[in-house]
Formats: sequence, structure tokens, C-alpha cells
Amino acid sequence: MSNSSSTNQHFYGHGKLMITGEYFVLDGALALALSTKFGQHLRVKEFSSSEGLLYWVALNSKKQPWLQFTFDKENFACLNDSSAAAKDLSIMLNQARALNPDFLSGKQDVAVETLLEFPNNWGLGSSSSLIYCLSKWANVNAYDLLQKSIGGSGYDVACAGSNSAIIYQKVEGKPSVLNLNWKPAFADKIYFAHLGKKQSSPDAIKYYRQQLQNKTDAVNEISRLTNLLWKATDLSAFEETINEHETLVGSQLKMIKVKDTLFDDYWGSVKSLGAWGGDFVMLTNTESRADLNNYMAQKNIDTILSWEEMIL
Repeated sequence: MSNSSSTNQHFYGHGKLMITGEYFVLDGALALALSTKFGQHLRVKEFSSSEGLLYWVALNSKKQPWLQFTFDKENFACLNDSSAAAKDLSIMLNQARALNPDFLSGKQDVAVETLLEFPNNWGLGSSSSLIYCLSKWANVNAYDLLQKSIGGSGYDVACAGSNSAIIYQKVEGKPSVLNLNWKPAFADKIYFAHLGKKQSSPDAIKYYRQQLQNKTDAVNEISRLTNLLWKATDLSAFEETINEHETLVGSQLKMIKVKDTLFDDYWGSVKSLGAWGGDFVMLTNTESRADLNNYMAQKNIDTILSWEEMIL
């Protein structure tokens, strides 16, 4: 592979946190979501050599390679790896070309390097930010690429391209995105803690489908709570809405709230974010940062970020 390159491109997608609407966004509920300061870069180099190859290196947040693939550019078959990650990426690339037949149709070999700004297990959207970057590179619709590859509601792809909070809704299967200039007056009392047990979104969605009762009522109620949450003008109203949201989702999923399982003696409100049980939780904290850190240390939780540290 020649080192001389004629084309360099760079794309970037933000990470995401779903604040309200988990699961129910799939069925039309309003969801409130935030873009994070952590995201993913995708850099493309085109070489003068023409062996029909696409070289792909994924770097983690420590800039160490965690995936290294070589693809045949003709059909995006992975030549050096048969893992699920290689197959998923092959599907994404093939679907990008199906949406834009000119994508990677040139003769030159291409090298791609991706760089995550957050640890792989944080659940901030390594796949969705990649889909977003890939869609920009291939010049295709990001939501179409998502649906034709890994699937999902699409809120995470919306966050990848947004510089603000969003209200997201699927209307007749199509994404509707409202950008919000939302930062609560009490944002300094909001923290995010990582539980260290990354969840499988497909498994969580399958479970949700099996449990859901009274879908219309639940969707309408989630939408009402979403609007209440972002319009809350003080911390107590915010906490009350969080607690109501957790109770509703817990009853629908027949799952115990994270406050009851892990934080039953915590002084503030706690809300699961995304798939219940593993990724981040949002906490309200009226004590000092040191008090919060000490409490979490007793739970063996050491990844705690403030609003300013986490949210774009």
C-alpha cells in the first residue's frame, strides 16, 4: 500500500444520552435526548495503489487499535476477520453502497481510521456515531442507513449530528427532530454515573416487546412526562417527574427501579438512561461532589461526570 495519499476526509459524530422515552420511543413516544462532549472521529485516506482494498482501523479512547479489518472493496467481504463486528461493518458498507452506488467505486485503495473519545463500554453510541459518520462519507441518509443495517429508533443518530438537546419522535415511522436550547437552571445538581454493565440494546428491545401492555396509554404518558421534564423550572419538579417516569417504565417492563436495587439509601433521584440495568444513570445531587463521590465509592462506582463534563 503506497503512503502517498490524494484525498483526506474527516467526519465526526457526537455520543448520546436518552433522558426520557427509553423503549417507548420505538412506538411513537416523545423522547428527550442529549448530545455528549464525547463522540467518534472517522478519517479517510485514499491511496495511489489500486489493489481493491479497504483498510479499517478502529482506535479506542486510549488511541489503541481494538479492531483491524481488511475488506475487499468490490463486495466489502472482510478478508482477515469473521467476527460479528466485521460482519456488522460489512453490512453497513454494503448498505451505504446500495443507497449510493458511487460510494467507494473508485479504483484506489482506501484506509479508514476511527477514534472513539469514550471507553467502548460506556454505551454512548459507538455504533450510532459510526453510522452517522459513514452516512456523511457516503453522502446518504443516516436514518436510511441505520434501518438497513443495525436498526433502532434513530434518536441516537439524531444526537450524533446535533449540537443541542433534542426532542425526538417517530411519526408514521419517520424521524421528527426538534432542537432544544435546554440546560436546566439546576444543571449543576445533575450528574451521570456509569454502572459498568453495558447492555445489549437488541435484547432489551426484545424484552420490552414481550412485556408491553396498553401501548397507547403508556406512549402518551411517556410523552407527557418528557414535556414535563424539560419544562421543569426547579429541581423538585424535575425529581418528581424522574420518579414518575421510572415508576411507569418499571411497571410496564416488570422490572425493579435502579433506585430500589442499587441506591435505596441515596438522598436524590436516580434515573436509568437507555436500556435498563447497565449503562449510565442520571442522578440529582444536593450535597457536595465529594459526598457524591464517597457514596458512589461504597457502591464500587468510580465513573461520575457532572453536566458540564458530559453534556455538549
